[in-house]
This record gives sequence, C-alpha cells and structure tokens, in this order.
Amino acid sequence: MNQYNSSIPKFIVSVFLIVTGFFSSTIKAQELKLMIKINEAVFYDRITSNKIIGTGHLFNREGKKILISSSLEKI
Repeated sequence: MNQYNSSIPKFIVSVFLIVTGFFSSTIKAQELKLMIKINEAVFYDRITSNKIIGTGHLFNREGKKILISSSLEKI
C-alpha cells in the first residue's frame, strides 16, 4: 500500500471532525447527527481509480435535512 492510499481514511475522518467542530460551535451540537461510510476496500488497498471510497452526511437530529453531504473519489 502506498503512502497516498494509507492517508485517505485519516483524511476523511479529519475532514468530518473539522466540519463537526465547526457546526457544533455555530449550531446546537445535540441537534446534529453525523454519518460517515467508508468503503472497506480502502483499508485493504483493493479499490480501483474513479471509485467512491467514502461518503459523509451531516443531518439535523430528525434526519429530515442534510446540512452537508460529501464523497471522496480515488484518482
């Protein structure tokens, strides 16, 4: 596994922690729900180029409104 691939999961988690921190300081944190899904193939370096490796969503507590939605693609 090369250095780029091994840093991807750390990058995804870091970005969503930063986003969560930003929103928790501007909105009541108890009203938010963070969901992150990472393709398990990323951890075993079995994912090919141009495939989605992870997605994340930041919802209000009821899950009715998506505040942030993001996906990361391997290039």
